Amino acid sequence: MWKKITLTVCAAALLAGSLAGCGNSADSLTYDEQGRPIVTIMTQSFSAESASDDASKNPVIKEVEDKIGADLRIKWISSSNYGEKVTATMAAGTYPLIMRISDRSSAIIANCRHDTFWEVGDLMLDESKFPNLSKANKDVMHNMSVDGKVYGVYSARDLGRNGVSIRKDWLDNLGLDYPETVEEFKEVCRAFTEDDPDGNGQKDTYGLIMTSYTTPIKDICVWAGAPNGYGFNEETGELEPAFYFDEYLEGLKVVKWLYDNQYMNTNWATMDSNDWNNPFLNGQGGIIIDVCDRARRLATNIAPKDPNAVVGVFGAVAPKEGEEKRSRPTTGYNGFFAFPKDAVKTEEELEVCLGILDKIEAPEVADLLAYGIEGRQYQIVNGEYQKFKNDKGEDDKTHDGEFADLNQIQPFINPVSSNLKIPYATETAKWVDEVMADNAKYSVSDPSAPYISNTYALKGTSLDSIMSEADTKFIKGDFTEEQWKAAREEWKAKGGDDIVKEYNEAYQQELEAIGSEE
Repeated sequence: MWKKITLTVCAAALLAGSLAGCGNSADSLTYDEQGRPIVTIMTQSFSAESASDDASKNPVIKEVEDKIGADLRIKWISSSNYGEKVTATMAAGTYPLIMRISDRSSAIIANCRHDTFWEVGDLMLDESKFPNLSKANKDVMHNMSVDGKVYGVYSARDLGRNGVSIRKDWLDNLGLDYPETVEEFKEVCRAFTEDDPDGNGQKDTYGLIMTSYTTPIKDICVWAGAPNGYGFNEETGELEPAFYFDEYLEGLKVVKWLYDNQYMNTNWATMDSNDWNNPFLNGQGGIIIDVCDRARRLATNIAPKDPNAVVGVFGAVAPKEGEEKRSRPTTGYNGFFAFPKDAVKTEEELEVCLGILDKIEAPEVADLLAYGIEGRQYQIVNGEYQKFKNDKGEDDKTHDGEFADLNQIQPFINPVSSNLKIPYATETAKWVDEVMADNAKYSVSDPSAPYISNTYALKGTSLDSIMSEADTKFIKGDFTEEQWKAAREEWKAKGGDDIVKEYNEAYQQELEAIGSEE
């Protein structure tokens, strides 16, 4: 969402203030009585009360500090206003040593360019110094870079996070498998509508559940062969938006076919996304395109309503039989940990801070952050993690506050994130992990992800609405193909051409920089 920020006069003034700072009131690297570095970390919280960083009161933080050899001072900020606090911190210059950045806002980008934060791209990949951080995905590092430079350690998010939740029991009733091509997906939607998948003898079901949240359309377009966001046009030699490509329109035609035949809900354009789950849980619709983890939540929530329901999940789909499957990935990161130069004053101090994050990534430390201490918060039974139970047989959460939100100081870069064997709550939960791992193999990356367009920052929201509205009208039959193409020309004329130009200028500059380094 960072691209969609509109720069108002107030925002510009705040940005100027964030660059200037208000004197040197930042933290500095010091050492405690044991000779351990005292490291301040600012990060977001989601709990009503986050874990204490006082080792004398919190046994979990004491274990963590003993293992990483550092004294942690955590500044918890509510996630609800975290972005505002980051901006205020930059404006005041009251930096911690390590600051989690939640998004690439215009202020963050400007501060990166202003040399506010250390560039860490090459250093963190030094395996001899940082055995865990060096496992970072270079494509993800590229996605979060600014002008080709990496200004922090990214907080990892699964690349293969997007997928499809589906009534697997309906598939089984109809003798169908998970679809592997676009045509097979269309057939499942038809069968879920016309072939009585719930076996009640009534025509009261349909296939795809859609809402006014139109991102699932992008997934279908990628399945059909369109780029993800932007793609490289071999004929023009430039990066171009996905909707410049014929395959994008083919994807829209797939959704239009589903709509015309009522193989999806016809009220989708006005349906609030908050109601997305309802038709699925009520046994009306059988398919939702969203994040894979929605399947896990649906499985939990549908069980009391229909104990016989089985929620399945699948991911990548191929344009045609014999072609490789395609999955629309995430950028692979959810913010990053930055190191302000006002606080971290030398490269030696930077290595100390990077070293702390590297040690936090060790599985034995990650388990403490996520689950607490064996024998206090959980036990191992038959080799598997098991939460302690209270007198009512429920999970005992008496001491859970000791590790509340602690995983918000972890980058999650190390693929070996735990030494514990955590049992899956449901079969669906297991499938979700398997599909996300498989999706990553078929990810269609967005080559424009790291680039910055000033025009998009100013006009992106209004320009996006032009194409989103055109897509909706085309699917509903309110636009012909020619009218849809006319909307694309309007997008170009109102600033789209400038956005494409700016992305390509950034792309060429990066290519030239790489060439000069070689």
